[in-house]
Amino acid sequence: MRPTLFLPVLMLVGGLFAGAVRAASLEVSPVRVTLTQGETATTIEVTNHGDAPTAVQARLYRWTQAGDEDVLTPTADVIVSPPIFTLPDGGSQTMRLLLRGSNSASGERSYRLLLDEVPPANAGNRLIAFTLHMSLPVFVGAVLSARPTLQWRAERGAGRAITLTATNASPAYNKVSDIDVTLSDGSHPKVVPHATNPYVLSGDERHWLVQSHDNGPGGPLHLSVTSLTGKSELTLTP
Repeated sequence: MRPTLFLPVLMLVGGLFAGAVRAASLEVSPVRVTLTQGETATTIEVTNHGDAPTAVQARLYRWTQAGDEDVLTPTADVIVSPPIFTLPDGGSQTMRLLLRGSNSASGERSYRLLLDEVPPANAGNRLIAFTLHMSLPVFVGAVLSARPTLQWRAERGAGRAITLTATNASPAYNKVSDIDVTLSDGSHPKVVPHATNPYVLSGDERHWLVQSHDNGPGGPLHLSVTSLTGKSELTLTP
């Protein structure tokens, strides 16, 4: 079963004091797109479960990471069709992603597909619209047998603050969904990511700050990490 993303959007319609509310809801499936080596095309289904027509614009960007920042660059590597469409209430649209050229090159490439709701015309400033923005990961040239392992290290910086670093030296992306840290005194400090995106692309690294009182005691720490490959346990010495 392909995962779906169901997102409600509320738009206030009519006069400022009219109080009329129009609801639109979009469902997207799948929410993560993968083209394995040899595949050159795939589809995405967008469905409008709301009670009003909704216009959607689709754009695709090359996705890389620099430090803890995501970098999106315009690209013509993948054709998105149709790039803009209107969904009637209860209607759906099949979007097609077509890779230009072959998909036999070694190495996984990452992209982001941005889906933006196009707000209706604001007639006489009587319409306030809250629009929807979605960003879906697209991976091209993926090798299903590749195991996206992460290499972890802990370092103490200025003020003895502990920073965790995950390096992805594997040929496939990974995604860190949860980190639990146990310090040598048994405490469980909060772990705060430097980045808002949980993905760690192939060849890149991400960082997390361990927030503990007085930066915690010395000695090793125990790390429990949940990622795409499941849960792993390890002990690190800053």
